[in-house]
Amino acid sequence: MLREQKTTTVNLKLDGRQKTILLGELFGQSINDSCVIALEGPLGAGKTTFVKGLAQGLGVKEVVQSPTFTMLNEYHSGRLPLYHLDLYRLSESSESERQALGDQLVLELDEFINQRMVCVIEWSELFDLIKIDGQDISYLDELDHLTIRFAYENSAGISSEVGGGPDEPEEDFGRTAVLAGSGALNQGVLEEVVGKFAKQRK
Repeated sequence: MLREQKTTTVNLKLDGRQKTILLGELFGQSINDSCVIALEGPLGAGKTTFVKGLAQGLGVKEVVQSPTFTMLNEYHSGRLPLYHLDLYRLSESSESERQALGDQLVLELDEFINQRMVCVIEWSELFDLIKIDGQDISYLDELDHLTIRFAYENSAGISSEVGGGPDEPEEDFGRTAVLAGSGALNQGVLEEVVGKFAKQRK
């Protein structure tokens, strides 16, 4: 049975790649306890760029790359362990392959998800393709977590779902981000980050 969760939602405009990095960095600086961040959005809209900023904010010394093929990278040089997942492979797998990959992924998640760490998940919406214990529920459904949905913003100021290739582009496109947090700790982090981000824009 899913828990009733109070959710705080905020809309932000990101004026290009550097603001996406800044947003990630502010999250990295503001998180002091366990946190799960689910990232959604089209190809190239800023998910990996955000994670690079998040790693900077946590003090991670390694170069951060999206684990598109391995699905999970770990970084332990920052003030909190950072687990970086990318579920994109699930979208290109057969149903049987997807379930096998999903079962393996859930086992790996269970090993660290209750520890003091930061877990960031690119393409988190693809969890819906994995059946957990044979049920049609997402792994995230019973976790307090933050969700950030990125989109490009076209020249008319309207969010666009058109992305680039599998790698994050370097072009300085404007983006939008819809941030949502469930659970008291996550809502507190969200409010702190949004406040700091607003000051940085002034």
